[in-house]
Amino acid sequence: MKRRSRYLTAVVSVVVAVSALAGCSSDKRGMGDSPVSNHRGDDSPASVTNFPDHFANIATKCVAGAPGFRAFVTTREAAPVILADPTCKG
Repeated sequence: MKRRSRYLTAVVSVVVAVSALAGCSSDKRGMGDSPVSNHRGDDSPASVTNFPDHFANIATKCVAGAPGFRAFVTTREAAPVILADPTCKG
């Protein structure tokens, strides 16, 4: 039973390690993003708030194609946050 438990622990550890290391891979200039060839998005500038060192800067703009919603992104590795914003018109 101990041998089986050790084997299972080793397999789970390897899977977790590979998953974590795969998330650390980087690409050049964001070329690993979702494919957008032949799709023109909203290239208007975002409103940026710069914070002192060691704090994430925030960029925000209305979500194109989704009136009434605003997206917030940071310079950190975090998913964007999308909130309702009545000032965002179609």
